Amino acid sequence: MTSSKFLRAFAATACLITAVVNAEDLPANVLVKSRWMELTRADYEKAVSRLPENLRFEFSTSRKRVEGLLNNLLVTKTLAAQARAHGTRAGASFANGTEDSDPALAAAELSRVEADAAKSFEAQKDAFEMKARELYALNREKYREAEAVRLSDIAVAIKDRGEEAALARAREARQRVVAGADFATVAREFSDDPTSRAKGGALPFVTASGLTADYAKAVFAIKTVGEISEPIKAPSAYHVVRLEERRGPRLQTFEEVRASIMRDLEKRYVAEQREKRIASIHGDPELRINQAAIDALLNRIDPALLEKAKPAPRSRDSAPK
Repeated sequence: MTSSKFLRAFAATACLITAVVNAEDLPANVLVKSRWMELTRADYEKAVSRLPENLRFEFSTSRKRVEGLLNNLLVTKTLAAQARAHGTRAGASFANGTEDSDPALAAAELSRVEADAAKSFEAQKDAFEMKARELYALNREKYREAEAVRLSDIAVAIKDRGEEAALARAREARQRVVAGADFATVAREFSDDPTSRAKGGALPFVTASGLTADYAKAVFAIKTVGEISEPIKAPSAYHVVRLEERRGPRLQTFEEVRASIMRDLEKRYVAEQREKRIASIHGDPELRINQAAIDALLNRIDPALLEKAKPAPRSRDSAPK
């Protein structure tokens, strides 16, 4: 994760640091202080200096933008300090190329939090599996599967051949199969789909929603197992298919969906632990802010005047000759 992406990752979760009790006894250049770090006006100015020069003044007229940036800096500097305390190391894959930069260390600390959460989830796997069974029981319709078919397929690409040549090749492939040739052998010779071709044209079960409309309509119209279709026109190829198996609508068993539910639970659990760590930074009872110093960062100007100061767009008639 680059440093800029890392900072943006906190935008949705950051609460306003002005919610913390003021600490007017802080030095004038210190904006926020905790047991982990000190956020100074110089830190803020350094971050603002990364903006295009013509946008810096206007950026600092918005309290929301200023406080958002301060929140990002607060989280980043705190996580970096925690990383140093925990001995967390970062890779040198960041824009500034240094392993010990605050963004690099902060990202590494969050990765450590996520790794610890994954281990914790694994240690509580039995309890989470009980939760997974509850979710399955409460949301059975979510796991109801539509009618599905299993096919063998020969796909003849249109792009490099053109419509007529592709159709003629698909018809030739079908004739060979109908005459008794082994479908898998013909698929390996005629099909342009490298994945299914390597498997002799064999495809896994698929529902109509997993296919293009015209292809699905033609495929699900085949009623007899073993039946060979006429060439079916799809957006990029002509297909010759053999129906191998048809499966009616059914409710998937818990064992079939267990892994998927558990993955979702783990993902949610890890995200919760990450968010708790970030929330603990904003909720730190030792966090002190210098509200007067933060207010002094704002460029106070009437937005209407700022809008008037912008140059009017040139019309085509007024453009220089």
